[in-house]
Amino acid sequence: MLHPVLAALALLYLAAMVVSGAMPVQRQLVRFEAKGVLKRAPEEVTRVELSRGTRRVTLLRAGETAWATPDGVNIGTAGLRVSKAVQIMHNSGPVREIEAAELAGSDPAPFGLDPPQLSVKLYGGDGEPVLSARFGELNPEGYLQYMRIDGNPRLYLMSRFVGGEWAEVMTEAAAR
Repeated sequence: MLHPVLAALALLYLAAMVVSGAMPVQRQLVRFEAKGVLKRAPEEVTRVELSRGTRRVTLLRAGETAWATPDGVNIGTAGLRVSKAVQIMHNSGPVREIEAAELAGSDPAPFGLDPPQLSVKLYGGDGEPVLSARFGELNPEGYLQYMRIDGNPRLYLMSRFVGGEWAEVMTEAAAR
């Protein structure tokens, strides 16, 4: 007797959802919020400049995941990696932000930012820079990487995959 009543209640609930158009709310799920250092939407980045030592690479957006050199040569599948790296800068926030006051009197050499291991400049459609970041050494444990943003006195500790993705972009794009 109980099973037909429960089945009828379940059908009534489903019918009410269909009529109202409401989906059940998953309260245990957290809405995603991008917390990366790139505050603009990744699609707005139209040019990327990378430098490591004396090597320089400039890439221009040629489509959603397509990138090309300034002379118009498409970099092929490496473009997917560029788009992914830009997306990571938008989505992945710092693990820790170290204020300039905390660094006063400390030796900056272990951070590996002077000169940096890798520099990344991102430009918007208007040609203006939207983010300029310098990646340094890994932290002593090897899980995080030091990063500085030009014009910002803070030192950031980022997951190592952030700088690692840009290093791969540099390697793949320079090989083209």
